[in-house]
Amino acid sequence: MRSLVGESTRAGVAFLQRTIDDWDSGANRFDQPGEKLWGLFLGKELIGVGGLNIDPYTVTPKVGRVRHLYVREARRREGYATFIMNKIMEEAGHHFTVLRLFTDNAEASAFYEKLGFKQTSEYKASHFIFIRNASG
Repeated sequence: MRSLVGESTRAGVAFLQRTIDDWDSGANRFDQPGEKLWGLFLGKELIGVGGLNIDPYTVTPKVGRVRHLYVREARRREGYATFIMNKIMEEAGHHFTVLRLFTDNAEASAFYEKLGFKQTSEYKASHFIFIRNASG
């Protein structure tokens, strides 16, 4: 994980270090109902991460939040981010009816929109998608 964090930090992305800091402090361990954190490995190399939390920025029930999606730069455009997001959306369907996220990156925005997310101006969210089959 440290290698991936180092790469992301050099690229100006702080959220992977925040993931570790929050885990270490207990602030976010992805351990509430419906929450998970995934790591994607190729062999022994961690090439991507992505998480799912209960969205802390809304009081609306059954709203999940995509957290800290990152794929190693050398492995981008090979389908790994889509693979992680498909897993996040599949798992979200067991607990949530809406999935939200925030990005201010144009490339990331286009990626999420390709997956079906719509832009929004809601508080602390740039995109959302309705999730089918929520049963939680």
